[in-house]
Amino acid sequence: MRINGVTPISPKDLKPVRGVRGRFTVPTGDGAPSATGALQALTSVDMLLAMASVDDEAERRRQMASHAAAGLDALEALDHAADEETRRQKGEDLAEWAQGVPDDGHPEITRILRQIELRALVEIAKIERGA
Repeated sequence: MRINGVTPISPKDLKPVRGVRGRFTVPTGDGAPSATGALQALTSVDMLLAMASVDDEAERRRQMASHAAAGLDALEALDHAADEETRRQKGEDLAEWAQGVPDDGHPEITRILRQIELRALVEIAKIERGA
């Protein structure tokens, strides 16, 4: 793109302005201006730590949801067990899953995990009662 009609600025046209400091100043509460330092980088350490903590929370929720899905799969496998020996083995797997239920993290996922755990304990009690 070409612009016509504007004369270029030469260095001789630029004049230093007298009485102006070389730094930008911001007035403080007492009325006296204070010089600002260098601008803070957009990717500060605090921001990176905050992002890492959000990622940790998301990862924790993902792990809890995955654990809940594993519990549901174990309950379903127990339900589809054909013979008593397979049912007993699936019950042991379910009992092992129930021991690893985390109790910290996202409250809604924890509530769902507790419901799955309760159902698992009921099914384990049925297997033990039938033995």
